[in-house]
Amino acid sequence: MGHHIKQVVWPNRAYVDDKFDHHRLFSIIMTVATSITVSGLWGWDYVIDTEGAQRTIGLRLLMSGIILLHALLLHFRVPRRLTTAYAFLGAFTCQMLFIEVLNRLDHGMQAQFSGFLFFTFLPLLVMQYVPFTTGTLFMVLIIALPPAAGAIGFARDFEYVKYPLLLGPVGAMFICVLFAFEQINYTNYENQRLLRLVAITDSLTGAGTRRHITETAAREMVRARRYGGPLSVLMLDIDHFKRINDTWGHQAGDHAILAVVELCRATIRETDVIGRFGGEEFVIVLPQTGRAEAERVAERLRAAVAATPVALTPDVSVTLTCSLGVTELVDDDETVDGLLARADEALYAAKNAGRNRVSVAA
Repeated sequence: MGHHIKQVVWPNRAYVDDKFDHHRLFSIIMTVATSITVSGLWGWDYVIDTEGAQRTIGLRLLMSGIILLHALLLHFRVPRRLTTAYAFLGAFTCQMLFIEVLNRLDHGMQAQFSGFLFFTFLPLLVMQYVPFTTGTLFMVLIIALPPAAGAIGFARDFEYVKYPLLLGPVGAMFICVLFAFEQINYTNYENQRLLRLVAITDSLTGAGTRRHITETAAREMVRARRYGGPLSVLMLDIDHFKRINDTWGHQAGDHAILAVVELCRATIRETDVIGRFGGEEFVIVLPQTGRAEAERVAERLRAAVAATPVALTPDVSVTLTCSLGVTELVDDDETVDGLLARADEALYAAKNAGRNRVSVAA
């Protein structure tokens, strides 16, 4: 529970970015609605002071435009930090403009509380894309600005006693609501993250699933084409794996597969990605690696597997071997399927040549 609260108050970058992406549309809709409401509330000015309302319509439209620009920044995916900074600046400006609206209305400050209450409610609507701490700071700014404006004489006839008595408890309640929303959002994020992790992780080995390794290879193809640099793929198959299952059972086969994956992880770089392609067959994606270096990596893997006894049962240890196919991305590769197919052909060439060897695609 303590870790959960800590993540809500001081979230990691991945959660903040995910929240921005998932709540952006909601914030856009609420921001546009707020912009329309702010300009539409000119009718409220008219009811209070018909003559003074003629002097506030321009301010109302300016406030509406400032709020609408916030929606446009969200719509066009302007970087999160810049959008958030504009939201703070826009909130400060709109609050000051609203105070000026009240100044221009006859006895406008007597009706201040409904307007200030509306501004206090805004973080719950338009700032759902920011983390809890930022939303709280936004609300504190909204609540603290009117008394500050009154202290410097900008807000005339400001109610210093009534304002904190009303807006203080309301603001505290809204901060609690923000915290509750953040708890729900973070719980949903964690659940979705775990579901995605399960979907891309092989349950036995912890390596990527076939779909994950294929998608990874495709992304690396796009990156290699865009930024330049080599890309190689290895395909590995455990030799005579069926004999292990037939002789010692499937649980022994699982031990053999897990041992090979652990050897692969100990040999490849952190930037390399391994995935279980099917049964005892694995694919390893090697970014920024040419064919010659990929061949050396494959040979190290082959030697490591052949030199390491594997305990299949408490009483049985065997020495495994594996065959590997190596290929490098070439200009003619249009899809990841072609790249993987060429690695597969090289693998079967190694097996047909006697197994326990590395074959490089021509």
